[in-house]
Amino acid sequence: MGNAENRNEKVKRFLEALYQKAIKPNFQPDEQQYKKSMDKLFETTAWGFREILLVVVVGMELDSSFRASTGLYSCNPRAIYEGPIKEFLIEKDIPHRKSGPLNVAKATVGLDSTWAAQRRPSDVAEAVVSLVKFLESASDTILAIENVGVSLLRRLIAQAQYLAALAVDINPSEDPLHLYNLCHELIIKAPDTGNTPQKIAALLLKCYHDCFHTGINITGSEDRASVTSTTSKKPGDINEECAGEIYKVYEVTVKPFDLARIRDSFDCISIYNDNNASDIHEITVICRREDCPSNIVRSGLYTYLGRYDYQNIVYYFWDIYEWIAIILQHMTPKGRRAFYVLLNDYVNETNTAATVKRLWRELHM
Repeated sequence: MGNAENRNEKVKRFLEALYQKAIKPNFQPDEQQYKKSMDKLFETTAWGFREILLVVVVGMELDSSFRASTGLYSCNPRAIYEGPIKEFLIEKDIPHRKSGPLNVAKATVGLDSTWAAQRRPSDVAEAVVSLVKFLESASDTILAIENVGVSLLRRLIAQAQYLAALAVDINPSEDPLHLYNLCHELIIKAPDTGNTPQKIAALLLKCYHDCFHTGINITGSEDRASVTSTTSKKPGDINEECAGEIYKVYEVTVKPFDLARIRDSFDCISIYNDNNASDIHEITVICRREDCPSNIVRSGLYTYLGRYDYQNIVYYFWDIYEWIAIILQHMTPKGRRAFYVLLNDYVNETNTAATVKRLWRELHM
């Protein structure tokens, strides 16, 4: 067994030991010196802060000389989070992000006040700094690591149990108006930083092609809205493709699709075209009317809003709500039922935001 495997096994054993203590109500760590900071991590939807603390706890367990305040990356956080830590969180059905801690700690040397001032919410980042200081200054480091680890896991478990209790069982409907109303409410009231509309659009396209057996695959449906096209190595949020060839590219947003966003999109498409000998030069943007650039060429139509030309790329803008209604009407009843099931499955997933889950539950009461 190599060094990486040994390390991963040690992390798994350590996390399992913390978990077993966390689920025992009679085990009560002394939180007096850090409870306020720990609670602060669970007052935000930015999960990465609690996840980076878990990385710190694991890093200090692996190496007694590790100091997150001055050398975070010396513990190889990507390897331990995306490997054994994430495997543990998945196994225990604990909510997590794909690279949550790495995003909040990107391009930083250490978790200190300078880092915290550059993060949002900064008071939550300061709570992480406070917890790191507590761990690094403790007279009994081993006990401090155990106590903070158990306290963190206990809260993560409680969060997972709360989210699981919000799950909804449905009797799948094929009524396109009912499904449209559900999608409309989710997008309006629980957009989840753009994840909700992107997921709805991807599932609609998937079920549309599945019900007509077109052989077209939908890619991008598993990515969160925060994942850039450059990171995903795809030209858009959602892509229709077959046998590795992309036929159509979609951008889905409920934020302004302004010139800065268009330039980012253009760069991603250009890189993709160069790397894959492709000739993608049309993008369908599914958005709200108010998200269109002010100087688009208006269509004069209600559903198709207009076009915007940027160098050799044409952006076609469609009203998101009308587009959803049209796709639902074009699908077979079986396809609409399948969409309803997949949308419910997505909402019930461990990692879907609580705001989405709560609204979905309200819509089905």
